[in-house]
Formats: sequence, C-alpha cells, structure tokens
Amino acid sequence: MEAVERVHGAALPALLPGAGRPTPVVGVGGALVPVVFAAALLGAEEVPLRAADQMLLLRAGEDRVLLWVDAVEEVVEHAPVPPPAAAATELACAWSGVERPLAVLDVARLAALACGRANQEDA
Repeated sequence: MEAVERVHGAALPALLPGAGRPTPVVGVGGALVPVVFAAALLGAEEVPLRAADQMLLLRAGEDRVLLWVDAVEEVVEHAPVPPPAAAATELACAWSGVERPLAVLDVARLAALACGRANQEDA
C-alpha cells in the first residue's frame, strides 16, 4: 500500500509518441504519467476501456505510473507465502495468501518499465 498515492477514475489516455511503441499517458497534476493496463500484464491481447474502470497512481522513488484496473474494492492483509509452482515472477516481488496465493506487484520494476528505464541496473 505504501506505493499507492491515490485511486483515480478512468480517463481517456493519450498516446505519447516516442522511440518504439507509443506510450499511453494520462495527465495527473500537470505531469504526463504512463498508463499500464493490468489485463495486458495478465496476457490480454486487447483491453476494453470502460468508464467505470479505475486507475491506481503508483510511485516508486521519483517514478510514477498509473495501473488501469477494473475496480479497486478492498485492501487485503499481506500473508507471505512461497510462490506457487510455475508462477510468473517477472513483475512479482512476493506472494501473499494461504488459500489462494496472489502476486504482490513489484511497483519499482513496473514503474521502471513504464518510464522507459527497463535496462538500467536499478530497474
């Protein structure tokens, strides 16, 4: 929870042209913040944008990123567990939940990727 600055309602992202793929961004407090779609992180090829969706404004150091999600419903207490067998760990920094382990998002890694710093040592 320490990485979550705020929950925002959905806002239509603009595309920021640049080297490689254009980056979706949303203006927050006068700055353009990159948007990452949770469904795409989970393998969706296409992500429908709905007015009821929400965005989590996440911060890792100076980097900020918006994580686009279907909904923000509750805070779940962290109950550390080992990763499940064959679990994807690229963006997970830990696992939580005895009955149904959930990945704990590595916000620093996600922000580095979204801000174009994927190849730096601290990413």
